Amino acid sequence: MRASTNTVRQKALKLEIHIDTKRISAALTDEARKQMPFVTANMLSKLAIDAQAALQKEMPVAFDRPTPFTVNGIFTKRAEKTNLVAEVFVPNSQDERGKAQREYLRPGVQGASARNQKKTEFLLTRAGVLPAGWVTVPGKWIKAGKLDAYGNMPGSYYKQIIRELQIRAPEDRYFKPRSAKGQQSAKKMGVEGIFFAVKPGANTLGKNGGYLPSGVYKRSGAGGRKLLQYLKFIRRAAYRPRLDVLDVVSKAVQDNAQARFNEAVALVTNQFKAR
Repeated sequence: MRASTNTVRQKALKLEIHIDTKRISAALTDEARKQMPFVTANMLSKLAIDAQAALQKEMPVAFDRPTPFTVNGIFTKRAEKTNLVAEVFVPNSQDERGKAQREYLRPGVQGASARNQKKTEFLLTRAGVLPAGWVTVPGKWIKAGKLDAYGNMPGSYYKQIIRELQIRAPEDRYFKPRSAKGQQSAKKMGVEGIFFAVKPGANTLGKNGGYLPSGVYKRSGAGGRKLLQYLKFIRRAAYRPRLDVLDVVSKAVQDNAQARFNEAVALVTNQFKAR
């Protein structure tokens, strides 16, 4: 048995496993020999799980404090007797719906000129606030103590931004209005809303008519004069590969292929006596 690995596309990895079944088939009964497609499918499925486990084990080494969602973002698809292909994959993005599922993971494992937009970024661009080709990072106020244990801005803040700015995804038929508390605060401050966005470019929105960096802000304090930066707008950044998927998966297959094949054969030989 031997396994080889080839990169077939930027987003796809193909592993070819060649199995010499002649000696094994000769030692099996006719009934057992008919089960070879099952043996192969079983082996491939278990190897996919081995590759998944190897990638998940390597993630904390390659990435800074990956969240459970990130680690669990690697999925497998079992092989079948009629389709001897097992898959290890990350779901595709759905940018048009503002749902770049696990898109932040792909640049780190493959390298990319830029990552696709996250949902909030997509909605901000759609609303004409965030320029095309730009993304967001946690703002100064968020970075000052509001990041979660994984170094990310909590999802509750993103939801608050979406609601208070009244931006929405195309599929959101039932969308909540601005919060009552937010509306009351805005009324006291004499402004339309407690959140507002600043586009890139020259402005006089800062203190004493100074420049205010582009991003999303929340008004606070007397008259709403205190501005808390939730998001900062930046141009897309290029990413270098940090997780060598090709190497990790290839090693997992090489290390486990023979054992997984033996296990699959044992399942058959336990059911049918060898000659």
